[in-house]
Amino acid sequence: MRFASVLPLALSSVALMAAPPTPAVTPHKVITVHEGTNMAVTVSPDHRTILMDLQGMIYAIPFAGGAAKRVTGPLVEASHPEYSPDGKWVAIQSYAGGTFHIWVMRPDGTGLKQMTTGHGDDREPRFSPDGKTIAFSSDRANKGSYDIWTVDVASGAVKQITSSENDEYEPAWSPDGSSLAYVNGVFVAGAPGVGGVVGRTVESVDLATGATKTVASIGRQVGRIESPSWSPDGKHLAYIQFMGAGMFVDAARLVVDGKPVAGGGVKDDDAFPFPPVWLSDASILYTANGAILKVDLGAGTKTAIPFTAGIESIRPVYKGKDFGFNATATRQALGLFSPALSPDGKKAAFVALNQLYLLTVGNPVPKALTHDTYYKQGPAWSPDGKTLAYVSDKDGVENIYLMDVATGTDKRAAASMDAQIFPAWSPDGRWMAFQKQDGATMLLELSSGAISPLAPATFFPGRPAFSPDGKTVAIATVKPYSKRFREGTSSILTVDLATKKTTWYDPAPFESITTRTEDGPVYSPKGEIAFIMDDLLYAMPVDAMGKPDGAAVALNGETSDAPTYNGDGSKILYVSNGKLRLLDRKTKAITPVPVTLTYKPLQPKPTDKVLIHAGKFWKGEGAETLTDVDVLVVGNRVASVKPHGGPVPAGAMVIEAPHSTLLPGLWENHAHPNSDNSIYYGDRMGRLWMVYGITTLRDMADQAYRAVEEKESFVSGAAVGPRLFATGEAIDGERTYYPMMIPTTSEAQLHREFERLHALDFDFMKLYVRLPYTWIVEGVKYAHGTMGVQTAGHYLLPAVDLGNDGMSHVSATARTGYAYSRSLTGASYSDVRQLMAESGMWTTSTLLNQGVIAQMPEMADDTRYNLAPPWEKKRLIAARDAAMKSDQTANEDRVMKEEATLRGVLERKGMYIGGTDSPLDLPSTSLHLNILSQVKFGLAPWQALETVTSTAARAAKVDKDLGLIAPGYLADMILVEGDPLVNIKDVTKVQCVMKNGAIHSVGELMAPFVKSDVGVGMCPAK
Repeated sequence: MRFASVLPLALSSVALMAAPPTPAVTPHKVITVHEGTNMAVTVSPDHRTILMDLQGMIYAIPFAGGAAKRVTGPLVEASHPEYSPDGKWVAIQSYAGGTFHIWVMRPDGTGLKQMTTGHGDDREPRFSPDGKTIAFSSDRANKGSYDIWTVDVASGAVKQITSSENDEYEPAWSPDGSSLAYVNGVFVAGAPGVGGVVGRTVESVDLATGATKTVASIGRQVGRIESPSWSPDGKHLAYIQFMGAGMFVDAARLVVDGKPVAGGGVKDDDAFPFPPVWLSDASILYTANGAILKVDLGAGTKTAIPFTAGIESIRPVYKGKDFGFNATATRQALGLFSPALSPDGKKAAFVALNQLYLLTVGNPVPKALTHDTYYKQGPAWSPDGKTLAYVSDKDGVENIYLMDVATGTDKRAAASMDAQIFPAWSPDGRWMAFQKQDGATMLLELSSGAISPLAPATFFPGRPAFSPDGKTVAIATVKPYSKRFREGTSSILTVDLATKKTTWYDPAPFESITTRTEDGPVYSPKGEIAFIMDDLLYAMPVDAMGKPDGAAVALNGETSDAPTYNGDGSKILYVSNGKLRLLDRKTKAITPVPVTLTYKPLQPKPTDKVLIHAGKFWKGEGAETLTDVDVLVVGNRVASVKPHGGPVPAGAMVIEAPHSTLLPGLWENHAHPNSDNSIYYGDRMGRLWMVYGITTLRDMADQAYRAVEEKESFVSGAAVGPRLFATGEAIDGERTYYPMMIPTTSEAQLHREFERLHALDFDFMKLYVRLPYTWIVEGVKYAHGTMGVQTAGHYLLPAVDLGNDGMSHVSATARTGYAYSRSLTGASYSDVRQLMAESGMWTTSTLLNQGVIAQMPEMADDTRYNLAPPWEKKRLIAARDAAMKSDQTANEDRVMKEEATLRGVLERKGMYIGGTDSPLDLPSTSLHLNILSQVKFGLAPWQALETVTSTAARAAKVDKDLGLIAPGYLADMILVEGDPLVNIKDVTKVQCVMKNGAIHSVGELMAPFVKSDVGVGMCPAK
């Protein structure tokens, strides 16, 4: 990873603790906390000082307790502190520089020195008894697992200790230094991102002989072991044991010699996953339930060591983006999605404004080849240039269609109720490869329509490509570094069509193809493949079988996406920041390909009037509801809210809803409408949001060109969907996981990403899991100062002290393997609630728990969800059936803990907003289940509804235009049967939806796919 320009290998603590550069901010605020979530501790050999990792910073506390002093700042990204035996040094695990490495420092934070380097993640340092060596776990061998290593403190020399295929981690020295114990992790299969490594035993390796033995095991219990630690006499082994399985566990306890340590009157069912510190053979210090606990094993007592710690907070002040809610001026389309160069190099096909277009190079005005509201994707030319394959859902599900370019007629290639996306022709035109909704790559014989498996499912792979001889198919897909953590590189997987053998190839060492969507690889008949890496266009030589066979070479110096060759490989078409480019492979000349394709935002006429008579009315804030109200909408905004009975304005459309409640349209505050499962929904997706009353989406990361194309389609009226605050891919570090995360490996690439987001006029910047804090600071500066948009990610500290506006979850995947905002049992302690509330940030609640459907099982039978693709409707039914047939106590406990955090933040006047992380969780229904859960566990219905209306708008800094039904506000509102302020379930009973002044019945929105009469007699289309 090329991070030298960000942080050198050794840094002064002054530099790392300095206040990060930010836009104008309010004065720094110090928030004082007295609890910690997922704290780790170490004790000085003289037992006078405790060093504590609190929220990713190291603090020093007197052993008896008291005020803590910060010794490392946010940018050190320090964790897992470990005192040396002589007390002069402290080892830490630091992410400064973008990869986990082992560092040492003085106990006061000075003298920082990096001990390990490279692309491997080095974690969990433990000093040897003589202080000369540090043991750690690492995947630096690059063989697919974590092993135990040591580093010599004096020389920096590293040595590999273990090398099995299992993941071996969390080392612990024996008191005499002759052996190392460690957790032996075995892989347990599960859903992508959920399955992983589980520590079932603790093994010990003799450093002299290499012999290993098992020293602890949990047997058949459901759970895992973490963080072993030997007593000073070497006779006792302490560790943390987690009970339960899955994303969250049921309980976590300190265990000594296989037996849980009794509570001693102190609650400790939520021990944190760090090594217990032995103070003597009968006394241990560890962390649990938000506290530092001292346990006397002989007396069976536990005592909390009190502390207070100050955490700095800033709240950025910057000029926000003008979202152009009233705009009518003509705009150039930027969403040129999936361009494909014809074999003769004279034409290009692409999707824009929800239509398939054909451009003649040299004539900037493209011709629309389709004229409907259904979804389109993935044009691909036949080898003879006569036929365009593309994807549409006009017959119900996304399938491949073959269009005769000369006549414009088309036909389905092979009708199926499975999705077919990313079509790719074989060189002889007889076959087509594509992917289905489970990530499997399939092979279609065009003459017969027969479909057969080509490659097994991988996690959201990119478009397949045939080698020139048609014998190999290449796919971009994720290649994890280990089974312990999900991240890896987006690499090239080749499939031999004859044998089905698969082989991995890296585009370059420790590099990735930029996205697993349209960024290649694609083959040239001249013995090379092209792809995007570091956001630039690269070519790599291949052998006769199409296997990579040499180093990749950069072909340009500008941000690039979606490369395609012409028929003879002499030209490459690609898109750069919304503009097409044509590269001549021989001369290397790059020629702009002008495209004149414009649209206007669809706005009601200023004279259009809609008068809605509602039996009940909720403004969008507070507990008050009104009865018998007339709301007048003129153009796209609310003109008045008055008691019913006044004169009807001339020419107004009147909606009579005397038995319904009118309230603001709902916000889905965490969605990915153009990535992951969403790419298989097609035109159904926008409609599915709206029939459940969702009129605004906040996009948290998506494939850039797909996202901007959809936003422009919604704005122009070319497709049906909510108001969309869109963004492109999240910016990630060197390692990545999702297809819509950009693996970033240089500061130059980082700024290319910033510039692309700006050029495509996006509304938000997501700063993701593996991006180091130093680069998060850079992202915050650019987003706020240049784009005027918000930033967020998975981490709490950047939202408190580095300028991020919020968090996209209470907690989610973290590069540490645990979060500082929620324990592994699902609890967030008062430090989290204080920081979230008192800092002024916003936090999104995403339950990601399908078990909550047990609260409203009838939701799975709702005909509205027939709008979803059939396999997604089946997913909803399966979730309901599973919830009704199994004990939901553990699920409810986890939801209750999240809702308790929500209440704690709201009680402190903080901003909590509702979301789902759809489509990882099911779109639309999951938001309603989130709202239901909020009410079940303590909020009033109006408070829960605020999290998806007025508070959501306030969090997004658009509360002068959205979130309320009040004069001057944009006319986004819904009519529902019943009264959700009395019975929250009634908010699901949507009848009519108004977005931007245009009203639709649920029946009208469903009509292209499902017959329904809901709202049809009440709300005619405007």
